Amino acid sequence: MRLGVNTTFPHRDPEDWAKQLAAQGYRASRFPVSYHTDLKLVDEYLLAAKEYDILIAEVGVWNSVHDSDPAKAAQAVQDQKDALGFADYVHARCCVNISGAAGPVWNLLYPENFSQKTYEKNIRIVQDLLDTVRPKETYYTLEPMQWMLPDSPEQYLQFVKDVDRERFAVHMDASNFLYSPATFIDYEGIVDRSFDLLGDRIRSCHMKDCTLDRERYSFCVYEVPCGDGILNLEHYMDRIQALDPEMPVLFEHWKTKEEFDRCLAYVKRVRGDYL
Repeated sequence: MRLGVNTTFPHRDPEDWAKQLAAQGYRASRFPVSYHTDLKLVDEYLLAAKEYDILIAEVGVWNSVHDSDPAKAAQAVQDQKDALGFADYVHARCCVNISGAAGPVWNLLYPENFSQKTYEKNIRIVQDLLDTVRPKETYYTLEPMQWMLPDSPEQYLQFVKDVDRERFAVHMDASNFLYSPATFIDYEGIVDRSFDLLGDRIRSCHMKDCTLDRERYSFCVYEVPCGDGILNLEHYMDRIQALDPEMPVLFEHWKTKEEFDRCLAYVKRVRGDYL
């Protein structure tokens, strides 16, 4: 597998960006700039990535088409199309978004997130996106989220069937399927169901650890750097490696380089032979 980061460390220029990643042992990354960037600079990043063997894992969108403001919702659709076209240009493994929240904030929990109306709208949006852009080098994917669909491997498989487009695929973060005590203690089972049901369509992965607040009566999960929690990430990596030794696996959500370094050191310690 190819470890990488879903962030962009400070750097001077495209070569410095790629050189830093390679020196640390990373072989994958999100694309460091967006479709708003001048194409000359985009091409320089592509050349640097090729020179230092950095796989472009993904181009993120991170918005919701369900905004109550029609103008903002329409802009979100256009941003998805622009990002997918850009991902195709840079030959990213995938363009990734979440299905989007049906409320004022794009990624929060609202009752309508789980409605049939929202689900059917998401199907139509993804179909139209792929039929309009028609990517040839990348795939459009949704990252699972606890607060919206798809929220289980089985539901994601149904989503794939309902979209019914060759260029719709899967972005995997198995920790995002954990939303209850029952799912949390069945992490290995969720990983297995994810790869058994969706493995042939997985294009990119995120990896993070989690822990529980055991002093609360309510269910509270916290993301922590890899190796600091209680998830069996070794099993997750075993399934990834068996599926595709070139699969990009990105660390994310950390604020400091030291936290990313801890994740990297953990993987080198427990599954260094995969790198």
